[in-house]
Amino acid sequence: MPIEATFAHPQPPLAELGEPLNTEKIIVPTVKADTESATTLIALEDSYPDGGLRAWLVVLGCFLYACTVFGWGLNWGVLQDYYHTTMFPTTSLSVLNTIVGLANFTMNGSSYLFGGLGDRYGYKKMIAISCFLAYLCLLASAFVTKVYQLFLFQGCLFGLSQGIGMPLYFSLCSQWFLKRRGLATGIAVSGSGIGGGIETLIMRQLIVRIGYRDTMLTFSSIHAVIWIFAWFLLKERLPPGINPTAKKRWLPKKITGSFCSVALSMFFGVFGYLPPYYLSATYTRQMVPTINANSLLVTVPLIVMNFCLGIGRISAGRLADIFGATNMFFFSFLVGGLLQMIFWTFARTYPAIVVFSILNGLVGSWFMSLLPVVCAKLFGIEGLSTITGFMILANSPGQFVGTTIAASVLSATNNNWTAVSIYSGSMQIMGAISILYARFHKERRIFVKV
Repeated sequence: MPIEATFAHPQPPLAELGEPLNTEKIIVPTVKADTESATTLIALEDSYPDGGLRAWLVVLGCFLYACTVFGWGLNWGVLQDYYHTTMFPTTSLSVLNTIVGLANFTMNGSSYLFGGLGDRYGYKKMIAISCFLAYLCLLASAFVTKVYQLFLFQGCLFGLSQGIGMPLYFSLCSQWFLKRRGLATGIAVSGSGIGGGIETLIMRQLIVRIGYRDTMLTFSSIHAVIWIFAWFLLKERLPPGINPTAKKRWLPKKITGSFCSVALSMFFGVFGYLPPYYLSATYTRQMVPTINANSLLVTVPLIVMNFCLGIGRISAGRLADIFGATNMFFFSFLVGGLLQMIFWTFARTYPAIVVFSILNGLVGSWFMSLLPVVCAKLFGIEGLSTITGFMILANSPGQFVGTTIAASVLSATNNNWTAVSIYSGSMQIMGAISILYARFHKERRIFVKV
């Protein structure tokens, strides 16, 4: 008898970018050597299983990229303090903050474009270009002697190289996981905090002992070796129901209120995210003037905050799988804002600064690791790096001038750190408020996983 395969009813059309696929069940044809054809309905997680060794190797590759690419950005506080006290003492703190602001703005501003290109031409090709350009920037940074050169190599060009790869690292794990998507993404993105802590610890010691140039040469070489190894761990995987030849869209067919809600949340919240990191060393020196300026104790709060950021993002991923990514996204901005407005305002002793650093690192940065999971939940897996790139683009103004505004507030108020903490915390509260529309549009009940 002829072998036939039929469906119970026609397959649903492929989802447009921004329209989620059915994540409950998919229709799979069952082949039978009989006159009767049959159809089996199976849960999506059965046809698209989580994990496996290959999947976790992808997570490891993304984790290594986060450790080096994004971890580098979180040790800026050490470089900024060195530039301000040693290399360029006449340059104001707000100008030096503009360098990392430019890097963040370029990185986030270009992520939308390169996320779309990654969906079209392949993740690994774009990541290879990203790593090569980043290596050249770090290498060139070893030989800078003028402030404008820092703007060029550590600001504009390095930010561009990061923007090429960032939406791809963030989105790749979601192709390999469904049930444990939050955990896998959290582990991958946690590298930014863990790597930032390790790099801060190493850089502080090297820059004092062997000098700036040799430190930068060492870092560029180490990064190159790690990037080459991590590149071979990565692999793409298309979920069921995705047509690889379908026309790729740059935006959803219909811009919904939920789409705008997530974008506004990222836009407002990130203004208050980075000041505690970038101003940590300066804050510690001013609050505890008895500490030697060259002592590692100056950077211990930043190191602790970075390590806790990594641990917190892993925890956030697991909690997102249990309680819902959108719920945890809201919780991150809300608690992060309250910590800054209440705890940071009164953290005037060294132990209090360390405790604040621990709590802020554990909770205040969850939103970044949850972003691709929230996008996958609300808008679907197809074209995920394009949508994630757009949401990263939305936070580029905050990345660019958030810390610069904080430094300007500090100068305008004659070193009033309370004004800084109120400004920074209130922006994260705005981010929490903005996500509420998407949360309750998806599900009006409060105590439910979203």
